[in-house]
Amino acid sequence: MSKVNDDDLDEKPLDPEMEKVRRKMVRLLAVSIGVMFIGLMAVLGAIVYKFTQADDTAVAGSPVAGSSMVVPSDAPIASVASLPEGFVVESVSLDGPRIGFFGRSADGSRRLIIHDMTTGRIVGDVVVINR
Repeated sequence: MSKVNDDDLDEKPLDPEMEKVRRKMVRLLAVSIGVMFIGLMAVLGAIVYKFTQADDTAVAGSPVAGSSMVVPSDAPIASVASLPEGFVVESVSLDGPRIGFFGRSADGSRRLIIHDMTTGRIVGDVVVINR
């Protein structure tokens, strides 16, 4: 029926120009695979690093979130906020080492007093006016 020619099955050598192109393509393939492998290893390393770093922000002895204040592991932080005479506290808010006291002063004006625990003093006194 159909005869298979043995000459068609044997590989013939490439001419020198095509051999140069083939070698360049093999070199490019090897470099591309190497770059992709290094990139993949970097991504996997970053993922492993992220998973091995636990949420250490809540651990005693570590800085409070958003501040440079270190909470001692053996004792609580002791700080005194000296509010003005006659000041009535209506609400309290905490932001890292800062505590905001919102309330009314003796003359009836509404005020926000901000106490910083790292410095141990009042860092802000804001009079609130409705217009």
